[in-house]
Amino acid sequence: MNSLYNSGVRQTTSLQADIERMRAGEHSASLLGQISASLSAFQRTIDDYDSMAKREMIKAKQEKAQMRVQKFRMDYNELKSQFQQIKTQLDNEDAAAQRAELFTSSTNVLSPSALEQRRRWGPGPSPPDTISESPFRGPTPTPAAYPNAGLRESHALEEHTFLHSTEARIDEFIAQGQEVLNNLVDQRQMLKGTQRRLLDAANTLGLSRDVIGWVERRSRQDKYIFLGGAAFTFFCFYLILKYFG
Repeated sequence: MNSLYNSGVRQTTSLQADIERMRAGEHSASLLGQISASLSAFQRTIDDYDSMAKREMIKAKQEKAQMRVQKFRMDYNELKSQFQQIKTQLDNEDAAAQRAELFTSSTNVLSPSALEQRRRWGPGPSPPDTISESPFRGPTPTPAAYPNAGLRESHALEEHTFLHSTEARIDEFIAQGQEVLNNLVDQRQMLKGTQRRLLDAANTLGLSRDVIGWVERRSRQDKYIFLGGAAFTFFCFYLILKYFG
């Protein structure tokens, strides 16, 4: 139980440090995936520690472990809520930046003269064509000269939405990969512990077998000594009875 408690404390400290890095301005996909995987690992540690606390036989230790579990769960909920808030804020900022970029690109499609005419004439019919004083100047562009501006804007919006959803899916895949890696590491540690226990049991069985063999050999030796001593004693009794009886 102490090892699980120490692991939970280390995971809490690591999560707090990662969230502080996010608040400081580091918003990489690897950091987001790392925090998601760390939260999942922390949740598993809490569940394992809770199950071990419920199997504790000593009442005082069980109550102490339950208090630690409650503290871990409070820390987990707080860290998770902070992570979700920061992630939601980042998503909102990205969406606002994308909208601003789309509006900027859509307004840049029209020339300044067309924008001036749009502001002057409003949403009504197009202004009359003005006669250019220069023979080298073409007609003044109007909004009707760009019939595909709305279509281009919709395509750009769809592209940004697709890229944003793809980035979110990639973050989820990274988080799942890190979670699988943490599971494999935990399983490796568990298997190593099982291997050590099996080796200890095998060594104990081997030592017990050696002790049993040594006891059996000593028993046979004691049996031979007893039989020899008994025969010598009876022979002495015979001599005493024969010569002094």
